Amino acid sequence: MGVADLGIIGENVLEEEELGRLAAGETVAYKMLRQLDFGGCRLSLAVDRDYQYNGIWDFANARIATSYPNLLKRYMKEQGVPFKSTLLNGSVEVDPSAGLADAICDLVSSGAMLEANGLKEVEVIYRSKACLIQRAEPLSADKRCATSRRIQIHHATHTEK
Repeated sequence: MGVADLGIIGENVLEEEELGRLAAGETVAYKMLRQLDFGGCRLSLAVDRDYQYNGIWDFANARIATSYPNLLKRYMKEQGVPFKSTLLNGSVEVDPSAGLADAICDLVSSGAMLEANGLKEVEVIYRSKACLIQRAEPLSADKRCATSRRIQIHHATHTEK
């Protein structure tokens, strides 16, 4: 059990953690209250910029480096494409050029890091924004009231724009 009642986290991190916990037979100890209007990014598959990409089946049995193995596994299973995941943390963009992977699955905002490392984005597998989460245990009445007020203020502030 964590010590925080509320938190702000990327949906991609939340979903990756949830998939990992469920695969391990654990319960999820938090729930998403709402998506927030910032922190947008996408989790994408990328290949060498000179590779002639023909479609998702180009990844059949490919070695794909990622920091998001559970999201990647779910997507590839949905597509029916077998692959070999290589779990890496940090700069996965350098893995294809180092011969450690055939492709990568990583977060993309502008694509500048991919381009700088000689890669191109070919498939978006997940879109993410920041979200507000709450631990699954019920909050006290005071905390529920404060949380509700805060959400209303956030919503009012962001819908006026």
